[in-house]
Amino acid sequence: MTPSALSAELRRVNAGALAREVAWVDEAGLQRFSARTGMSWVQKVMAFLLIGVLGAIGMFAPVATLIGLALTLGPLFFATVILRLAALIEKPPADLWLEHRWQIDDSRLPVYTVAVPIFGEEAVLDQLIEALSALDYPAAKLDIRILVEEIDWGLRRALAARVLPPFMQVMIVPRGIPQTKPRALNLALAEARGELFTIFDAEDVPDPRQLRLAAARFLRSDPELVCLQAHLVIDNPDDGWLAGCFALEYAGLFDVLNPGLLQSGLPIMLGGTSNHFRTEALRRVGGWDPWNVTEDADIGFRLVRAGGYMADLPCRTLEEAPHHLPAWLKQRRRWLKGHLQTLISHLLRPDRLLREAGFTAALTFLALVLGTVLGTLLYPLFIATTVVAVLDGSLLSPGSSLELMLSALALGLAGSGICAAFLVPALGAWRRGAVDLWRWLPALPIYYLLASLAAWLALYDYFHDRFGWHKTTHGLARSSRYRNRT
Repeated sequence: MTPSALSAELRRVNAGALAREVAWVDEAGLQRFSARTGMSWVQKVMAFLLIGVLGAIGMFAPVATLIGLALTLGPLFFATVILRLAALIEKPPADLWLEHRWQIDDSRLPVYTVAVPIFGEEAVLDQLIEALSALDYPAAKLDIRILVEEIDWGLRRALAARVLPPFMQVMIVPRGIPQTKPRALNLALAEARGELFTIFDAEDVPDPRQLRLAAARFLRSDPELVCLQAHLVIDNPDDGWLAGCFALEYAGLFDVLNPGLLQSGLPIMLGGTSNHFRTEALRRVGGWDPWNVTEDADIGFRLVRAGGYMADLPCRTLEEAPHHLPAWLKQRRRWLKGHLQTLISHLLRPDRLLREAGFTAALTFLALVLGTVLGTLLYPLFIATTVVAVLDGSLLSPGSSLELMLSALALGLAGSGICAAFLVPALGAWRRGAVDLWRWLPALPIYYLLASLAAWLALYDYFHDRFGWHKTTHGLARSSRYRNRT
């Protein structure tokens, strides 16, 4: 019997125990903080009191309440903006492949596990197998695991009809609750042979050198480096204004903001793919939270709290952006719901978060997650109140010292926020050699309004469908910008 056949049979026989373990409902999993529990009673009481007090005061003094709320949240929003503006001045990362010291000999490369969780992805299956087969890494040291849900019969039949290379194997994920990507990743982690571990999505086309560069970076770094984030690049920005704005957003995030924060030793919210980990570090924290629908953002801060740090990997992975509004909204509301889950679960014990992560990392976490969620929710309100204040003249001619403070805050936040909203993606597009994307910059305010709509839908989802996974369909791109060049 081959090792893969033996593993498959053991997996089948022990399906019940495995399903509990990867869902964190076994004895060890129940000891970890997780999005499964939702808000604690302390968080619920505090939220209820806050909303109640604000509502009561707002009925009698609505203007003063609004001013007080703005002054309270102002520092948080300023912190979010300052992080983005500070990232602009960091130097762009160099191409590691140009330096001979990063080209590690095959004999020194470790075994690499590549997890590919997919569901209903028949449309991009051939592209996926081709992209994985093109990875420039010794075949004997590749451990590629294609994770397929037990109930996904269409994809299982499609894979059975294809001849896969010896370094690829199909892992059937036992049926269970929740049926999520992180739950499947935990199964791959349990059986991973590699010293290093990475994730690719179904539509991904990674640079063939990516594993070599990541392995070289890990080999030349201290053990506390536990995660590398590669750059995600939208391959179909010419599909329309929505895909174009998505490409601008990713350019700013992965070529400006993330590298800038990581160069300063600050944590980031990881992307859902092309994260490279030390396998042992993942096992120390128990893997991914299977109940969190943005397991990528959550796992990064778990690793930081466990004493590790992250770094940038200047190597690209091509991705497909949804170009239809309904698909984009579903994806974005899942992301924002996951950010809310991550915020709540990590703040179950704020004292523990501060003790484990440290003051600077904890503040960065709040600025990135809480600032992003609140800023996205309140973006339309901020725009509306600013426009009204300009039209009635109160913004530039305040009548009291309190209104003067509010006007100064609004003007400063508006000016810095506009700079961050446009300069970060513009610089990212320039670094990617895609300045033609600048034509979509005027559409970003509308794009951010749609993101606010998605945030309110995500808030609704959190209370009515907390663990629901809005699946993004791939293989619908009408254009490709970079694929023929890789």
